[in-house]
Amino acid sequence: MQHQEFLLRACIDGNVLDGWVAVGWLTPNAEEGMEPFSEIDVARVRLIQELRRDIGVNDEGVGVILDLIDQLHGLRRTLGRLLMALQAQPQELRERLSDDLHQLMATWPNIGPAVDEPHDPAKGH
Repeated sequence: MQHQEFLLRACIDGNVLDGWVAVGWLTPNAEEGMEPFSEIDVARVRLIQELRRDIGVNDEGVGVILDLIDQLHGLRRTLGRLLMALQAQPQELRERLSDDLHQLMATWPNIGPAVDEPHDPAKGH
């Protein structure tokens, strides 16, 4: 969406937007022919507003929270690509990797159960 529509949809002032862009809380799309803002950006503005107004998080804390969220989303994208690559491998290799993962998970403390392993409170993880 274009700049003016974004301001209206996100319910923020242009100066606020400029400040948030300057500190890196929002990053307009700079690709030619692409809209500078998306629904994700609107949701991010609402998150920033909730963090600051409703929860009382200071500016430094907002930056940290947004950075952690961005890292989490990046890890999810990477994990999704990894899973797609694994699915393209022969069944025998997938089974061998699964066995290796289960062995690794059993030897590392505090890692938690494997994805397909149900949570067992008696095991302590």
